[in-house]
Amino acid sequence: MEGMDLERRRDNRRRRIQLAKITMLFGPLLLAACNNSKTTGTPQSPSQGPLASPSALCQSVATLDRLTVRRSDAFPQNHMRFSFPTNVAVSNAILVRNVARALCALPKMPSGSINCPADFGITYRLAFFAGDREFPKVTIDSTGCASVKGIGAIRWVEQSPNFWHVLGVAMGLSTPGYATFRGSGPNQ
Repeated sequence: MEGMDLERRRDNRRRRIQLAKITMLFGPLLLAACNNSKTTGTPQSPSQGPLASPSALCQSVATLDRLTVRRSDAFPQNHMRFSFPTNVAVSNAILVRNVARALCALPKMPSGSINCPADFGITYRLAFFAGDREFPKVTIDSTGCASVKGIGAIRWVEQSPNFWHVLGVAMGLSTPGYATFRGSGPNQ
């Protein structure tokens, strides 16, 4: 009888240790994903969602001639891999304007409560230029809630997968899409 109790306690201890390991491994990711969502309500589809008010960038699309794209990784310990460099400069004015138009066409971030996928901390900072004039930088979260900040109201790229294609084409990437900008982990 005493042997069975000892074995049961060992099994319970092993389970608690396994649960603690899982919590330590995935807990920060879950917290990051939950803390990244600050809106409430039901998301709207892009065709139904209102567009954000125009920003200086959106009002100046026709004058844009350069773009720099810089990737940041808030969690380098995740060892995410990408098929393109961290910094990319785009000097083709037509492609730069295509990216700006695609950004300005994104719907506003939905109000209300939304469920976001895990946020792996991959962001892109886009700097647009018209001659010597630099516009405020645009920050895009490629994971998590996929928010876009820096062009007026916060916008949402989650339901607009073509945006990633437009940005990738401007950057000279072959067959770009969302997966290109999300990156891949060491086991993918």
